[in-house]
Amino acid sequence: MKQILTICALFLVLLLAIVGCLTIFDLMAVDTAVDVTLKFGGVILLLGICAALIKVLMGSRKEP
Repeated sequence: MKQILTICALFLVLLLAIVGCLTIFDLMAVDTAVDVTLKFGGVILLLGICAALIKVLMGSRKEP
């Protein structure tokens, strides 16, 4: 679980850095940057939650 959280946090920081740089250099408008950040941030969060749930479901199964 800690690895999943770390990977999601890393991707979110990279997303914010990339979108922030594009906004600072006027390659992307602020409203577009917010829209892109919310969409891709939501996708990263959703994939992290799904990965954590799969890990919990697979870890609860006891193999003989």
